[in-house]
Amino acid sequence: MFSFSKKIITICILLILILVSTFWIGRAHDVEQATYQAKRQVTQLNHYIDTELARFSAIPQLLTYNELMINFVSGEQQHYSVINNYLADIQQASGASDIFILNTQGAVTASSNWQADYTFLGSNFAFRPYFKRAFAGEKVAYFALGMRSKERGIYFSQAVYKDNKAIGVVVLKVNVSKFENDRELLNTSKGSHFYLQLADEVIAMSDIEGWRLNSFTELGIEARRDIKLRRAYLDHQPQYIKQLQFTSENIPHFKIDKALYVTSSMPLRYFNATMNLLVDVSKVNSAQVPRLFWAFIIYTLLIIIGYSLLTRFAGYKKLLYSRHSLELEVVERTQALEKVQTALVQSAKLATIGQLSAGINHEINQPLSAINTYLASAKRLLAKGNVTALNESLIVIEGLVERVHQIVGQLKHFSKPSDMQLRPYPLAGLVNNALMISSAQLKQDNVQVESPKFDETVVVWVDALKFEQVLVNLITNASQAMNGAIVRNLSFHLECFEERVKLSILDTGAGIEQHAFGNLFEPFYSTKSSNGLGLGLSISKQIIDSFNGCLSAHNRLEGGAEFIISLSSKEPSNQANIENTPTQENQND
Repeated sequence: MFSFSKKIITICILLILILVSTFWIGRAHDVEQATYQAKRQVTQLNHYIDTELARFSAIPQLLTYNELMINFVSGEQQHYSVINNYLADIQQASGASDIFILNTQGAVTASSNWQADYTFLGSNFAFRPYFKRAFAGEKVAYFALGMRSKERGIYFSQAVYKDNKAIGVVVLKVNVSKFENDRELLNTSKGSHFYLQLADEVIAMSDIEGWRLNSFTELGIEARRDIKLRRAYLDHQPQYIKQLQFTSENIPHFKIDKALYVTSSMPLRYFNATMNLLVDVSKVNSAQVPRLFWAFIIYTLLIIIGYSLLTRFAGYKKLLYSRHSLELEVVERTQALEKVQTALVQSAKLATIGQLSAGINHEINQPLSAINTYLASAKRLLAKGNVTALNESLIVIEGLVERVHQIVGQLKHFSKPSDMQLRPYPLAGLVNNALMISSAQLKQDNVQVESPKFDETVVVWVDALKFEQVLVNLITNASQAMNGAIVRNLSFHLECFEERVKLSILDTGAGIEQHAFGNLFEPFYSTKSSNGLGLGLSISKQIIDSFNGCLSAHNRLEGGAEFIISLSSKEPSNQANIENTPTQENQND
């Protein structure tokens, strides 16, 4: 009961952790997306306004080079209606609010609104900074409230020169309401707001009317005195808008009343002001409810599925334990069988030596008998003092003893167990060693051997001892297969390819019976009636396969059998695996 309650508490704690993590991760994602939206929209908004302002700022510059304008401002021509209509046409074509001309005293001498009730004609704007700065040689972009229209606008001004002397100023006004009303071009979506903040912290433009000409910064006495002296906003004094600005996770936040925003800012290029864009994230917390709901549903499903799987797993544990026990037993039995098979293979090898013993005895007795004869002759020569003949007899005796050592050494080398080690060996030497071991059997069976003439440069990647065992097995099999044949010839044929060597062992016996081909390389299958364990060809094939080679057999058209060994003349790619894999010894059928 206690354990079950502990599991429930653990599941509940894990659920709480998952829900808390889901809430904060989802909230961070939504805030990040809102920040990205704010950056994207403020970039688009800045690009649009900068493009428009650049277009409007170029108009006064073009007008200052106009001959009609220069002549009018200098007083050479007094066609007021012509210049006024000209300015009106430019105003309508460009979309500007007003275009007017000031003389050296700041009085308006021509205006695009000359026919309107609020015409600027007769007004004097010498107090405006856009007049003073332009007359001093600057290209001016200045924000202010219109004296007549009371509308907010950006004024672009530039002096008209004649003979390198300022003779007047051209001014173009753009109402900022143009930008506020065009929401589609501004690309401000629902839930986002923007405001343009001037260098004096006053908001010049915004989609929220209450923010216009007010400030998010508490202005000091000096700042308010400067604003009053400039009369940029006439008699209006900017009001402080209460708000809270803070940074959370490196993202600027803006809280006004009960609304929370993330903000992004970017300065305008053609006007000394900063564009700010706010994206509402007030509902970001409530937006996590669907995520929490789905997290709860998924967690519950996972718990149910996990509980079901654990229940089934508990039922399988006994089966797995039984299977593991069975596997251990199988491994033990397999190891025991491998030991038995190794002993059987070694016994079969010794049996092969036993089958060759009669011929080997004859092979050893011949040099022993000759040694005995030469020793008797040496005694007589020693008695006569014939040192030269005695020395010749001793040399012959030494050669006969060496021959006996070679025969015994080959048998000793052949009979001992060994591990697999692939190395490159000359094929000619391996075949000659196998023929030396089998020579007694070949002589006993009266078999004529066509000595192989292989190029010493032909090498094969094999384990020398095991490959010699395969060759001895195939040679003795061929010798015994030719019993009763009139012609008893054993020959070898070699073919070399790019990376392979094919060695053929050919005899002139009766050949292999057709029904025997299917089982020829099967363990314990023998074509001999009286002797043989039936392991020789099976183990020989396994050994050749371990060399990355192939052993096959077929009957020759001219009579007899042909055993073909295909081997690699290059280092096998799986040599490391081969060297670590034990193989069985070669046996005679």
